[in-house]
Amino acid sequence: MHKVMIVDDEPMIRNGLTTLVDWEKHGFTVAGTAANGKEAVEKRQELKPDLILIDIRMPVMDGLQAIEEIRKTDKACHILILSGYADFNYAKQAIAHSVDGYILKPIDEDELESYVERIGVQLKKQSDLLLSSEQTASLLREELLQQLAAGRLEGRYQEKQGMKELLGSPAKVYQLLLIELYSREHSLTMNAMLRKKLSEVVESRQLGWVFSAEPFIGVLLKDFVLQSGSREQMRQWIEECCGERIRFAAAASEPVREPEELLSSAEAVRGLLKKRFMLQGQQIHMARVSGQDNSTGEELRDEPSIDSLAQKLYYMIDIGSKEGVAKTLEEASEQIGRHNEAEQSVKSSWAQLLTIVLNKAATFNPQFSVQDDLNVVTAVYLAHHYDEMLEQVKRKLVSLAERIGKADSSSVMKQMTDFIERHYSENIKLETLAELFNYNSGYLGKMFKNHTGEHFNTYLDQVRIRHAIELLQEGLKVHQVSERVGYANVDYFHAKFKKYKGVSPSSYKTSPGKSGGE
Repeated sequence: MHKVMIVDDEPMIRNGLTTLVDWEKHGFTVAGTAANGKEAVEKRQELKPDLILIDIRMPVMDGLQAIEEIRKTDKACHILILSGYADFNYAKQAIAHSVDGYILKPIDEDELESYVERIGVQLKKQSDLLLSSEQTASLLREELLQQLAAGRLEGRYQEKQGMKELLGSPAKVYQLLLIELYSREHSLTMNAMLRKKLSEVVESRQLGWVFSAEPFIGVLLKDFVLQSGSREQMRQWIEECCGERIRFAAAASEPVREPEELLSSAEAVRGLLKKRFMLQGQQIHMARVSGQDNSTGEELRDEPSIDSLAQKLYYMIDIGSKEGVAKTLEEASEQIGRHNEAEQSVKSSWAQLLTIVLNKAATFNPQFSVQDDLNVVTAVYLAHHYDEMLEQVKRKLVSLAERIGKADSSSVMKQMTDFIERHYSENIKLETLAELFNYNSGYLGKMFKNHTGEHFNTYLDQVRIRHAIELLQEGLKVHQVSERVGYANVDYFHAKFKKYKGVSPSSYKTSPGKSGGE
């Protein structure tokens, strides 16, 4: 609705004019009244009326003086003069101030309504034209911003002057911000919802423009540089607009002096969001163009040693070393990330690693159920961010170490010999145990010799031979026993057995007449 202000020093006339015309029918609402010219000038600044009905002769400041003051700052407002004097000089002055009509008192209702109707039609045409113009400008600006975010300008948008006109008042600094939304609950309206809410925040503060840059939401910031406090403020605004169920990752360009300079940094911003899985969620990350790494993480390096990492990780769980679990996870993280930062590759490597570890845990600890722990593999594939995934994996494996780990207050030597008893069939070495128990291998070897009276390898061989005899007496074939106690080569097993027992393995079989597969 358009606003009208009624100015007259007679209260009865002011009140009468508010009901004399069907204002709403012609698109008006009475916004306020004034009793003299001075009050009218003051109220006009507050009410910003589209039409003023004003008497000429009033105390303090007359109508013509008030019109003269109003026209100094407002050339567009429509004015109808009400006067009880048919004086040509008044009419001449009124024409000089671009008034729309001069109505003599007593006021003719039909004449006044005719003026109001005509002015209402004019205002509607102006509003429609302005709205059409604003809508066109909005569509053109949206297309310009989309091209800037894509790193290319085409057609009319290459003209510098036209670009600045679409972007509104000039700024000293421009910055591009792209936001990616995601949620466990799939929603086609997430982007539209955020754009609407964020527009209300950003554009109401005249900080820039919010636009669609599929699959992202874009923000062109003007004189609002994302650093320290302002960066945190923007992060909070985005988080508040997203609500609790929708998460986001955002990347911003370096600030530039001219909007077209954003073309060279748009690719870096998009490239950074391609690595969203490796970024921390609910944060705004800065994309660097000069001398910085904005790669998409697709460079391949040495394959991570998944089997050896899994073995080491399980050993840490087995001895109940929570610190060892955390340290080995860091080592695994470095190897996996160094090989390939692509999301699916990283998730696949971690799923493989965890599957091996949990299968070992189930095999060596049948008294414990690790079925629920396998859910962590599914969680890896559902994770939105690497740091969150890694923290979840760490919690799960530390919990597993607390449940099945053999950590106790006994001496390191006792823990080592117990560990050998549990894992003699595997390819364990003194260096393996030195790393597990955080000792220098040379020093640990001397400690072990002093404690057991045997070198580590000799002690391991003796444990294996002892278990081999038990298996032979159960009726297993020699080649089966060789493999089960940790000797892949059956001839090597023969040699070791004879070295320590003076006879061949078959001598210990329950049926001496059968060689058992020698």
